[in-house]
Amino acid sequence: MNEEVPIKKTKEKQLKKTQSSSHLFLIPSKGNKKKTALSLVEVGLPDPIEEQQKILGRPTPCTVLAVSTTLFVLILLIIALGQLGLHDKSAFQWVKEDKENPRKQVPLPCVTPECIRYSAELLESINPEINPCSNFHEHVCSGFAPKNQNFQKLLKLAVSQSTSDHSKALKTVRIMLSKCALEESKELNRREQLGTIVSPLLPFPIFSINWNLNSHSSATNDSNSTFVHEHLTEVLIHISRHTPDDTGILGLTPSTDSEFSIFVIKPNSSSLTLYQLRNAVDVLKRHIPEDMLGNRNISENEYERQLNDILELQKKLKAVEFEARPGLILLKTIKEQMSHVDWDELIDSWYPTNGNNTVFGKVFGFNTTYYKEINDILSSTPSETVYNYLLLRFSFIFLRSELSSKLEETCLEQVAETVPGRIVLHGSAEPEAMELFNQMRPTIQTHMRRSLLDLEWMDASGIEIALMKLEKTKTIFGFEGEELIDELNIIENSSYAATLCQVLEWQTKNMFKSIAENTVSIFLNSDVFYSVERNEITISRSLLHYPFISSHLPNYTNFATVASKVIPQLIHIFDERGRFYDANGAHRDWWITLTNDNFRQVLRCFDSYVQHVFGVGITLGWNAYDSTEEPYAVLPGFNRSDTDLFFYSLGKTVCNTDPVKINAALASVPEFNLAFGCASTKKKNRKPMCKMAA
Repeated sequence: MNEEVPIKKTKEKQLKKTQSSSHLFLIPSKGNKKKTALSLVEVGLPDPIEEQQKILGRPTPCTVLAVSTTLFVLILLIIALGQLGLHDKSAFQWVKEDKENPRKQVPLPCVTPECIRYSAELLESINPEINPCSNFHEHVCSGFAPKNQNFQKLLKLAVSQSTSDHSKALKTVRIMLSKCALEESKELNRREQLGTIVSPLLPFPIFSINWNLNSHSSATNDSNSTFVHEHLTEVLIHISRHTPDDTGILGLTPSTDSEFSIFVIKPNSSSLTLYQLRNAVDVLKRHIPEDMLGNRNISENEYERQLNDILELQKKLKAVEFEARPGLILLKTIKEQMSHVDWDELIDSWYPTNGNNTVFGKVFGFNTTYYKEINDILSSTPSETVYNYLLLRFSFIFLRSELSSKLEETCLEQVAETVPGRIVLHGSAEPEAMELFNQMRPTIQTHMRRSLLDLEWMDASGIEIALMKLEKTKTIFGFEGEELIDELNIIENSSYAATLCQVLEWQTKNMFKSIAENTVSIFLNSDVFYSVERNEITISRSLLHYPFISSHLPNYTNFATVASKVIPQLIHIFDERGRFYDANGAHRDWWITLTNDNFRQVLRCFDSYVQHVFGVGITLGWNAYDSTEEPYAVLPGFNRSDTDLFFYSLGKTVCNTDPVKINAALASVPEFNLAFGCASTKKKNRKPMCKMAA
């Protein structure tokens, strides 16, 4: 037991049971290709041609010729039927094949500190009462609490005296935390700075001396009135410069998926309670400059009425569902559906057009009724309530530290979500992790090539171009951005709220600039970004250390991260986004009509059953891991196979992702269904699976 015993393997070098992830990943030769490799586009029932080949056994050359001819005719027939809506989905199928040499498990579990910590976090977040086949995301992520982990880590890094690779970001984080902790000593200055957060130039009816209540009195009595909000765009401009992801009625989020564009979505934030609104009003009343409040006296009953109106509006907005049908819509359509907003003025405020650099043409929406429904609510709501709701909600963000009973936690949470905080938390990579990923990369590329060679919806010339693009894809580690921290110039005596306001405005400005100028930067808030124009994939250093890719964790955890984060971006090399740029970066559409028609046919299945390209990444990631041959060690406390642990690790990496997409994608992965016994579900209740590649 005390002496390491090498495990002998046929025709391979000996591997010790303590072998770590830092060893090279061996890829079986083509002649010994594992039977578990998945390389089919599959949907539905078994293909009759493949079943016939199994019965016949090894075909003769004549049989091969005959079958090939027949198959060619059948493909043409399938395409023709597909145009009529009669496509036989059994043409895209997956058939499980037996595994010849199952991977060996070493006698002892992984006992590195990282493995113990990883296992403890996973056990804490798993809810065994939830069936993994019904809702794997909730099964794995029920107890997920990443914020607490970030708080502890950020505080530890901030107070550490050790040298840092990111001194500018660390200095900014320390300044922000110190201002938050010492806020009580800056009463006078905070009073001055709050006036810049809720600018006197903006209509804030609950406080503003210039707000004319009489001009709006008739509107509050007539529920059928159609209100026109002349200052709405002005208010949205101010808010979107600081918190674009939540302006109150819409969210603006950059694409993290190979395109320099912005999507208009529903804000994803909690509703405020009457207690929180009341506290925010009380703080603002104490600290807003006198020239903004003037001599206007508002009774407590009037405050209460306005706050209740805000709550009623918030309830209506929250009830609007953001259910998007397949396909995107252009800015023109958003303008038509959300006419209360002057979109040209709003977009121009983010980044004024400068030559070829512009945000115009890069704003998209989803095929949903959300925009129209929000517009209808605005039409039936007085401006007083709309402006109060938007600006009081915005002010609350900067008053949270003062209103919270947990000052330290609130400060750490806010700072951790800023760009300087993210740089400190995730800016450095483990040297061993970068080396490890470089060792994994040939394995991943090999399975990407195999998948492309077996791609059924793309023609031969297209596959050749896709392979060339894959071969020329450049990998870059880390996102740039820290050098721009010098632009901040934080005032020494400024309040925490004013400093937070300044940092948010700085990072938002650079986010819009990155999109307008097609620049990959940390301001895009992406772990991995594939640029279709440059054929470059940028991988954040945040993935090159625990708990994502680490030489101190088993290989199945590392490949799970690659499957969930990296491979879905690589698929854009040859999909509908990458089709307009060839291997040399030239802008041209290299898909032929037949490939486009086949792709549309596959998408019809995806659209019907809410599938996602994420499922393709999972399958490719699993195949890549399954092709390696070193023995595996289980996580302590888990008596499960490496297949199960691969999917558990994958689930752990996507707890912040939309659960509907995750569950739908996993349902299309055969190995997942086999691992957790999901295939035993009654067939009559199961929907056909769709897979675009792999």
